[in-house]
Amino acid sequence: MVKLVTPPETPDSDPFEGTIYRLVRPLAHGGMGQVFLVEHRQLGRQLVAKVLKDELAGDSLLVERFRIEAQSLGKLRHPNVVAIVGFGNTSDKRPFLVTEYLQGQTIAQALASGIMFTVRESIRYARETLSALAAAHELGIIHRDIKPENLFIQQQPDGSTQIKVLDFGVARVIPGVSPGAPQPLAIPTDTGLVFGTPHYMSPEGALGEHVDHRADIYSLGLVLYRMLARRGPFNDDLSGNGIFTAGLTQDPKPPSFFALSRIPPELDDVVLKALQRSPDDRYSSVGEFDAALANVTQFIVEDENDTGEVAIPLTARGHSSDSLLATTSPAARNAVQSHSARANVILFAVIMLATSVLVSIIVMRLGQGTGVP
Repeated sequence: MVKLVTPPETPDSDPFEGTIYRLVRPLAHGGMGQVFLVEHRQLGRQLVAKVLKDELAGDSLLVERFRIEAQSLGKLRHPNVVAIVGFGNTSDKRPFLVTEYLQGQTIAQALASGIMFTVRESIRYARETLSALAAAHELGIIHRDIKPENLFIQQQPDGSTQIKVLDFGVARVIPGVSPGAPQPLAIPTDTGLVFGTPHYMSPEGALGEHVDHRADIYSLGLVLYRMLARRGPFNDDLSGNGIFTAGLTQDPKPPSFFALSRIPPELDDVVLKALQRSPDDRYSSVGEFDAALANVTQFIVEDENDTGEVAIPLTARGHSSDSLLATTSPAARNAVQSHSARANVILFAVIMLATSVLVSIIVMRLGQGTGVP
């Protein structure tokens, strides 16, 4: 697994010398590996290569994890999983895997840039992730690191987008689930070891317990929460043991408590069920989670004049209508303003009708008082 913790470093020499790939430029440099943009020497196609760092090449466990990630991606030929196209070793015996080169950005990058996902968009991205996870779980592969950084919004040639799940570097393979699954680690890791990212880790994962597919459900619930509310259910300033403690002891508020857009209570219920502390209280499968999200779409309010599927903002929790309109999309503002304009027209008509009736009564009574027939 590669985390971008320092600026990319340009290697002194091409680590892919002697392979069918040529180095183009570095993309990321993390604690365990490096990610490069490479080009296939014969085909001229640009791809992405992930390589284990020099000093870690002798770590048999990390080499095994590279093997599991490559085999997992090879088995998961799914439209919502990044496609692997090669696996091998550099001239100095470091393992590397090569995947398709995606155009777009991660959900984490989109949130950081200020993009506000609509409710329906958030549900669609969550359901595409669930589709990928369903294929993985069917093979006994548990991702264990579902987070915004590992969910890539790929830009399609026709302008549409789709989710690609990245980085199976800490995936766990459960033996016996499927004959087509990758071979598990030769030496299983000990209970008590923690894998994943604290802010998106399940309670059982934080405790170092063995996890199953329901840990991925919990992590995706946290991602969906952030897309809807632009924050997590707990204090985002917490880290390490602080966020672990919050997840183990605090009941999360529904995402609608923090969100600026209208979130149906039915969607609140779906998210909170995914975030239940005990795995037994969550959805029993990603399929059940997906069905719940599919059902809740009927409760989403949309702007009838807009095809962008916009959730209309509420004037709640101390926010004025003007402040909400200033922070939502043009389509949402138009929807609210359109409803307000219709209400104003109706109110004006009622006032005019009442005024006409009142004037008629006054004229009639004046006529009676003066003897005018």
